[in-house]
Amino acid sequence: MLVLDAGTETIRLSVANLQLVLDSQGTGIPMALPASHAEFVAAVSEPGCDPLTLAVQAGPLRQTQDWRPLCTPVGAWQLWLDESGRYVFVTWQRSPPGRQVTVDAGFRSGEVLGLFGIDGDPAAPLAPLYPLQGIDLMLFANWLAESGDLILHASGMAVDGKGCCFIGPAGAGKSTLAAASVGSPDCTLLGEDNLVLRWLEDQFWIYGTPWHLNPAHCSPQGAPLEKLFFLDRTAPHGVAPCAPLDGVARLLQTAFVPYYRPQAVSGILERLALLAQQVPFYTLSYQLGADVLRMIREA
Repeated sequence: MLVLDAGTETIRLSVANLQLVLDSQGTGIPMALPASHAEFVAAVSEPGCDPLTLAVQAGPLRQTQDWRPLCTPVGAWQLWLDESGRYVFVTWQRSPPGRQVTVDAGFRSGEVLGLFGIDGDPAAPLAPLYPLQGIDLMLFANWLAESGDLILHASGMAVDGKGCCFIGPAGAGKSTLAAASVGSPDCTLLGEDNLVLRWLEDQFWIYGTPWHLNPAHCSPQGAPLEKLFFLDRTAPHGVAPCAPLDGVARLLQTAFVPYYRPQAVSGILERLALLAQQVPFYTLSYQLGADVLRMIREA
């Protein structure tokens, strides 16, 4: 964990032009961040950005019989609608301490409620913690879905200022490709494992995210998306066009799509149909040692 400053009571995170504010003022709960989140700290509110502000509090988790389940797998994080129509993300005991994040339907305000220190000595000082540990990715995935945007299980880079996205199953070479781009001139690595895809200013953008194993392989920057590649080790060496319909199907296999929210899924499908019209899809198969950046530029 990366502790920001002693007694930190406010954290501002900015991911893909969405700003999240965590506020524990007056609670005595000191907050910290995973190392991979450090580059995503925002000093002040960004112009034109309406943040999602969450008050961080300690206390027992609560639930009523009026809650409606949206996604409730056993032993994992869950999502409910409470009696007021607010979203409630719950970890119960999966990621101790158990926590629940309640957010209004417009993703503008809410609270983080957790079992922060109440089972131990109440006089003992609390260790700094990240209140959204293990749940922030799904919070952002649902927040993005409000506008038809989504998180991709992908690596990405900006080559000569233009975004290139690489999608493939585990072992397809996403991380290897990302590592190979580090230090290359005119190339900025955005992320090795997860990216945000957004439609902004009449074009598609990809942004880095903090959800990576290697903090050095992620960036808060974004770039207009120019090309999207599907990594395929079974294909012949080189780059080949990928049919739009096939590309959308591949995207849906790995993206973080909230299928438990049909209205949001409808908006995402419309957005992906537009993506297939505006951004060229390719398959990419490369061998270790090949000049992959040249292949990408020439596609």
